[in-house]
Amino acid sequence: MQAKALIKERAQRNLLLLIDGQKTEEMLLANVAGITPGDFAALEGMGLIEAVASSAGRTAGARSAPGAAPAAPAEPAAPLDYAHFTETLTQLISKELGLRGFTLTLAVEKAGTIEELKDVANRAIEQIRERKGLPAAEQARRALYG
Repeated sequence: MQAKALIKERAQRNLLLLIDGQKTEEMLLANVAGITPGDFAALEGMGLIEAVASSAGRTAGARSAPGAAPAAPAEPAAPLDYAHFTETLTQLISKELGLRGFTLTLAVEKAGTIEELKDVANRAIEQIRERKGLPAAEQARRALYG
């Protein structure tokens, strides 16, 4: 409640809820509508987040006091692009599963690494196979992995 009184912009409040210290600033910018780099600066200026350096570049810090443990480093260069894979997976879940895929959509938002996204993608493909058959599941697999 106190943070809501400090932050008037809805996009900044949403951003504050999504910052977990694992997703990079670039990942959040690519996946959260209506935010800009200035929103990170505004939250940092209020002392609500702090930048955490990692081997993967600047990440958005968690809502914690200075001196908090930094996020685990990201895996070495993954063959899949996190932002593109996230967008494709989210669209696929929505198109193929609709509201039945709501928990998978939440899992996509929670995923912080490409490996976690792959796990969600495999669960989504399995649900598509169960509901729509093998051809639809194969088409979904091709859409995600090429």
